[in-house]
Amino acid sequence: MKNKKLFFTTKWIAYTAMLTALVVATSVIPPIPIGTNNVYWCDGMILLGAYLTDPIASFIIGGFGSALYDFGVGHVHMAVASLLIHGLQAAITSVLLHYAFSKFKRESVWAAISAMAGAIIVIGGYFITYWLIFPLTTGDGKYGVVYASERVLRNVIQEIIGITLATIVCYGTTFKKQLAKNNLLPDFAKEILEKKPQKNEEDNYAEDING
Repeated sequence: MKNKKLFFTTKWIAYTAMLTALVVATSVIPPIPIGTNNVYWCDGMILLGAYLTDPIASFIIGGFGSALYDFGVGHVHMAVASLLIHGLQAAITSVLLHYAFSKFKRESVWAAISAMAGAIIVIGGYFITYWLIFPLTTGDGKYGVVYASERVLRNVIQEIIGITLATIVCYGTTFKKQLAKNNLLPDFAKEILEKKPQKNEEDNYAEDING
């Protein structure tokens, strides 16, 4: 691998950038008020990105999309947590769907199950962040186990909405079929390519090894 390089196709870059922007866009849609909390729509787009793309692109879409929204609205203290939590949410969903469950039939069912694993990361990740991390990093007394517990229900509802929306759009409509029909569906096995060294590069590499 020392003398090989990975590079990404134009389609991969375009898909990743477009879906990242859509995560930001869906984050600014007016949220659903649940008591004193708000439920946002962005998880649907994050999971749709995970259904369509590879784990690397999914991490960028979910993580950077969420972090960019936090920076944009002035929630800078939330950006790192959003990057890691939603990035891992999307990446784990993509790994399970495209690798662990790839040979099983009824992809829509396994997509929803994969998204549930991602939901556990979001719910648990924000609980730990509000309970343990933010009290230390921000010094704000409002954070703690009570604050974290109050937001569990909101995150559960947000994940249910997100999984439902993403699964319906991707598998309950012709959306994914139309992408595939028009050769617009990214095949991440082919989008991330391994560039092999040219013959003269191989010769030079051999000379280096042989001294």
